[in-house]
Amino acid sequence: MITPVSQAEFVAQAEGRLPAMEEVAEGVWCLPLRIAPGRMPFSLSYLVRDAEGGVHVVDPGWELDANVDAIDTAVRAIAGRGARIASLVVTHLHPDHLGLAERLRQRDGAPVIFHRAEQRAQEVVATRASDPGPIQADIEAWGVPEGSRAEIARFAQASARPVVIADVLVDDDDVLPIPGRTLRVIHTPGHTPGHICLVDEAGGLLYTGDHILPTVAPGVGLGGPTVDNPLEAYLDGLAAMRAYDDLVGLPGHGYRFRGIAERATEIARRHLGRSFEVAQAREADPDASVWEIASRLSWSRGWENLARHHIVSALRQTAMHVRLIADGRLDDMRKAWGEDVPHPRPSA
Repeated sequence: MITPVSQAEFVAQAEGRLPAMEEVAEGVWCLPLRIAPGRMPFSLSYLVRDAEGGVHVVDPGWELDANVDAIDTAVRAIAGRGARIASLVVTHLHPDHLGLAERLRQRDGAPVIFHRAEQRAQEVVATRASDPGPIQADIEAWGVPEGSRAEIARFAQASARPVVIADVLVDDDDVLPIPGRTLRVIHTPGHTPGHICLVDEAGGLLYTGDHILPTVAPGVGLGGPTVDNPLEAYLDGLAAMRAYDDLVGLPGHGYRFRGIAERATEIARRHLGRSFEVAQAREADPDASVWEIASRLSWSRGWENLARHHIVSALRQTAMHVRLIADGRLDDMRKAWGEDVPHPRPSA
């Protein structure tokens, strides 16, 4: 059963407002931070006090003055007026997690830490922002009709973002440099290529970033193109999370929760439900393009109402499911997550 650990965060999420900071465990605090309007209500940052009095910030959040003030106030409350930010740990490259890292590093000299694959992913995204070639190749591969190509190209083009250079690059199973604590890195690609979770087994905590969220099924393949199929990598990463079911989940959005294995299963089965829907469409029309398959799937808005980035997301998702099926991985995934994977509810 998926159970909220913080009632205040649970209610605030439902009401779309910012909750107050709460202590998670000894030496660990959850600090909700604001996000630019039009997105999720807030992100969740985590402050970890080390044995030497330093405070380590996991996911410093969107670059807003209000968030800088919130972090500074929290650090002083946790460790005193002279306390310092000892490091900035980033689970993945999205601006609601990475956004403030460069600003705080420049101000405080705190090293920025993330997975080495996320360094490469930022560089790929930056390159694609100025090069329409890869987008045109995607549009061709998806079989987008001529009359829709200009619109798809406009909204599929990546936005330019500054590339943040990490001071410390980590790999799977590395331990973060936090004196007196053992936070071990778990590489969980899928949402982005270098997404990481952090396990603190002594503290009974699993920092899940956007890999597992309590109410939303995270998007997949949102960190630029990769050689591997992001969907397959994501499902494998969800399977690995089931080993940590006795820990408290500390997600990047929503609220802290128990029931990691159940939530991982829910998300995996939702994706696999979509895979089976795609498989049915391909069986009915083996020559159908990604565009044609996507147009026959169930979408919460209805295919005819999808526009802008929503239709681009739908095409990218469909292409990943097609690839999973073409690579012969669907039966393996079904065995891993249950033979009775249901037909999906419509999803955005």
